[in-house]
Amino acid sequence: MQIIVVSNSLSKRIEYFVEAGKHLQTEVCFMTYEELFSCLPLLRQAVIKLEPCVSDETDFLKYALLNQAYKETLQRLSEMSLPDDVCFLNTPDALLRALDKKETKEVLMDKGLKVTPMLPSPHSFDELRQLLADCGRGCFLKPRYGSGAGGIMAIRYQPNRNKWIVYTTLRQVDGVIHNTKRINRLSVEKEIIPLAEAVIQTETILEEWIPKAQLQGENYDLRVVCRESEIDYIVVRCSKGSITNLHLNNKAHWWNELSLSEEVRQQIYFQCQEAVQSLDLRYAGVDVLIERGTDIPYIIEVNGQGDHVYQDMFVHNSIYTQQIKNIKKKYNHANR
Repeated sequence: MQIIVVSNSLSKRIEYFVEAGKHLQTEVCFMTYEELFSCLPLLRQAVIKLEPCVSDETDFLKYALLNQAYKETLQRLSEMSLPDDVCFLNTPDALLRALDKKETKEVLMDKGLKVTPMLPSPHSFDELRQLLADCGRGCFLKPRYGSGAGGIMAIRYQPNRNKWIVYTTLRQVDGVIHNTKRINRLSVEKEIIPLAEAVIQTETILEEWIPKAQLQGENYDLRVVCRESEIDYIVVRCSKGSITNLHLNNKAHWWNELSLSEEVRQQIYFQCQEAVQSLDLRYAGVDVLIERGTDIPYIIEVNGQGDHVYQDMFVHNSIYTQQIKNIKKKYNHANR
């Protein structure tokens, strides 16, 4: 069998996946989505790994359109018939389900898993203001679809003083809302309104703000890379603020640096494995926060293409190496 990895163009994550194949004397073929569509009916004996599309678009609303186009690509793939000896590592249907933060949370809650609580989704800035006033604590406003902190707004609002504090990667320049690679702090309502309205325009979810546990004086959460019944890697993501994504110049720490009890660690393992299986994924990155003061783990979201961790890729590349080993074992892939 052949292993095929697919995206719109090459990226570091694909290069390291291919490199892991070379280390195992296993050929990994790269294709674009266009090439996959043209050859899929003729493919034989193949395992296909679908990766997200690569883009350097900073205009937030244009980026949202690219996300929509990618969803349509996955939908189109899900409607195609595959030969019996061809399969997806993660199916398009499962990836679509995980892309939808609202559906993901609903599926996980139905399974009895603990997720960060959702509030009703606002349809205007006035609705957002009222929901925040009623909630009485900070909230996260997020695009319903997408990943990588794009468009996330961490918001605290005191209605009695009409006081706002917002942390977000969004920034308005010359009337265009850009997604940046740094956290911007805003406190002036008239500057916050166009950013929030842009996020609301793309469909949103609103989550309660749960204080994160701390390591060395910084807030942290976890990216847990797992397959159906195994945990492959855990990276601790630390930040002085509330948004911990590592591409925003935040710090990566090691799992063994945390002073969590074995009971809490086992809860995290169990919840992540259950989450991946509940969404019909074979591989995923599960984002987990530990509540400060209680050590209760909450699943934030599940990324069906969240198996890339630079902390591992640049040192051992163990995640992709183990992934290819499992593909070969499960699908009887012959060395080439």
